[in-house]
Amino acid sequence: MASEYGGMRRQQLGFNLIEVMIALVIISVGLLGLAGLQVSSLKQNQSAYYRSQATLFAYDIADRMRANMDEVNAGSYFVASGAENTDCINYTGSASGCDADEMASHDIWEWQEAIDAELPLGDGRVCRSDLADDDMGAPDCEAANSDNPVVVYVWWNDDKSASGATAQFSVSIEL
Repeated sequence: MASEYGGMRRQQLGFNLIEVMIALVIISVGLLGLAGLQVSSLKQNQSAYYRSQATLFAYDIADRMRANMDEVNAGSYFVASGAENTDCINYTGSASGCDADEMASHDIWEWQEAIDAELPLGDGRVCRSDLADDDMGAPDCEAANSDNPVVVYVWWNDDKSASGATAQFSVSIEL
């Protein structure tokens, strides 16, 4: 068949195949983006879980301290680490045989063990502080008899990469 220019009309073959391939590339890029959003969402969800756990741990030790105010006033809770007191723990797990000082030490030990078990590289500290430490380092603890409020520090590794970034949660509590 002759065209108006005097040549033969050529048929275009394979045009639909190119359209399908372009559509597949666009869909693939979209699915990769969706997978990236899903991974990011899972990371943020894990971080939110750790922060929730840190909050629960802070209120747990605050409740323990409220139950033993004499030892709070004596400064027994403001130590870097406690000690497991198996001598005064009965077979049911209750610490009914402990005196107040042993109970404070056991409370700190049990609290720190729970943090260590639940949070990656987790640790905690209770002290009196003015919350002046903003560099996510060690807590800025002062003498147990200072007038500053009681502060509960909980920190853990919240980084999903190898650099090991530390997240810290602190709350000032009124007893």
